[in-house]
Amino acid sequence: MPFTKILVALDFSAPSKKALSYGLAWAEQYKAKLILAHIVPDSSALLYAFPTELSDIEKDQSAKAKHEIDKLVPAKTAAKLNVKTIVRIGGIEEELLRIVADEGLDLMVLGTHGRRYLGRWFIGSVTEHMLRKVPVPLLTVSHIEPETLITSLPLEQIVYATDLSEPADGGLNVAIELARKTAARLTVIHVIDDEDRLSWGPALLAYLDRDKLIQEAQTKLHELIARHNTGLHIEAVVVEGKPYRKIIDLSEHQKADLIVLILQNKSALDRALLGSTAERVVRLAHTPVLSLPRTQQRP
Repeated sequence: MPFTKILVALDFSAPSKKALSYGLAWAEQYKAKLILAHIVPDSSALLYAFPTELSDIEKDQSAKAKHEIDKLVPAKTAAKLNVKTIVRIGGIEEELLRIVADEGLDLMVLGTHGRRYLGRWFIGSVTEHMLRKVPVPLLTVSHIEPETLITSLPLEQIVYATDLSEPADGGLNVAIELARKTAARLTVIHVIDDEDRLSWGPALLAYLDRDKLIQEAQTKLHELIARHNTGLHIEAVVVEGKPYRKIIDLSEHQKADLIVLILQNKSALDRALLGSTAERVVRLAHTPVLSLPRTQQRP
């Protein structure tokens, strides 16, 4: 796995501290360089009120952020994992994307508020923007537990969700390599979207053989697995329903430690409404989610 440089974005909230714990574990697992970044929001709005003090205010915020990051990671751990701290001032999404490009990162880790804050549909604007724009895999962590550092990557059960499209090959490679690296069990799930079937209309539904559709999906899923598997036992699951709901149900039933999926291409309206399966899974899952950009699934 090419996880050689990992970014953890910190805002010092409980979710971001949990993300730091996962970032440390992933960096340890892959002997990767770990970059911890905090973005101090641009204070230009204060320019008119405090024109002579703005620079000092931003410098003070930056210094405090660096101090807080240093407190979160023990010095020995930082030295062992080759940790680099970056504090910048500006737009949060823009600066994070710039860091990804400047540092040549392989993975971003974000803590999300998930379903425990401000209702089940809130995941935070930063996470939304990163899901839509970040060009590298994004690990979102919303399972908030006591603030203890994870000493090893906690993967025993992985669920990979696929729509059986061409990019599914690269995504499955990632899931398989993760399972091999951590000796985890792997389940691959494909969900036949019942909402799509409703749009076909009564005439087409009457013509199509439902059992045949399921059988064809099972055949395609087994063929996908056979193309990439080299001895690892992989469970294949085909179900009907709403994809995001079935993916979450399976991950909860299997007590999965990670969900892996590919960000889908959707219309502008769907993206604006956060309509993709991946984004809904990130919203609702109590399991960390590794979202792979559709144009970049690297094994």
